[in-house]
Amino acid sequence: MLTRESLRSDTVRTLFFNYELGMPRQAFYDSSRALNQRGLVTHGPSNMFVQFKVPDAFPFEATMLYYPDFVDDHVAQMRIRFSYDSWAPWNQHLWSDSLIFEVHDLMEHWFGPKFIVQHELIPTIGIRPNFVKIDANRQITIERASDREVLVKISDLNQLPPLKDD
Repeated sequence: MLTRESLRSDTVRTLFFNYELGMPRQAFYDSSRALNQRGLVTHGPSNMFVQFKVPDAFPFEATMLYYPDFVDDHVAQMRIRFSYDSWAPWNQHLWSDSLIFEVHDLMEHWFGPKFIVQHELIPTIGIRPNFVKIDANRQITIERASDREVLVKISDLNQLPPLKDD
């Protein structure tokens, strides 16, 4: 029988800054507050995200917005949105189609190489790349969210619903 335990050899908890998968909700808030006091992050749009101005990782100034999904008051997934600050519909060189490759390079710098590229065929648009990497229980996906944003999801596979027997 295939079980979640048989799919992983170890548990990986690290995210970025001092965040971890599985950390308690209050620890996330305390860590974010400490980063804010140091001037590294601030509140994002409508106070719905933590905002980080990405320094020197991309060819143009960019912003990273992030916030976790909690399961039983613990971080189960971190959702991250990247966008170029000067994005506009007429600045096609700043669209997510090019940003996704910069985000991929940053994620490889943070989490190591060996992301797998998956191509998505979108009628009338063409082929778009998505990236995925699994380290034990940690899955990282990188995908285009809109013309402006690239979405990264770092998920704890142990928090997925149970696998069903066929």
